[in-house]
Amino acid sequence: MKLKKRYIWICILCIYFGAVLTVCLIRPESLPEVQPDLWGIPIDKVAHFLMFFPYPIIAYRTFRPAFGSKWIHLLVLAAIFAAGTGIAMGTERLQEMSEYRSFEMEDFYADILGMECSAVITALCIIFRKQL
Repeated sequence: MKLKKRYIWICILCIYFGAVLTVCLIRPESLPEVQPDLWGIPIDKVAHFLMFFPYPIIAYRTFRPAFGSKWIHLLVLAAIFAAGTGIAMGTERLQEMSEYRSFEMEDFYADILGMECSAVITALCIIFRKQL
């Protein structure tokens, strides 16, 4: 990957992290009023799913190796997923420390589910790519 593209993806990743932290730590009364659920799923869980869905894709595009076997690329993706799990838990713990947010294990599960779906899509792209 050319160095310029790598810097662009690093910038995108930093903007993404900034947006996630902002959304996680913003006061709830600052958010617009929305319907309480979507197809029976609480809307805050949908928001957590969507918030963490892009992480594996963006992080893989940022840190993917320039060469190597598909197994190396899948290992990098697994490490990205593990780091994402830590980030998801960290955002929940940060919410717990604020006076207007709280830690919810269900939010963490929604974060993980979003990353799992995205990581599977990314893994399939790695596996079925003709040439790395």
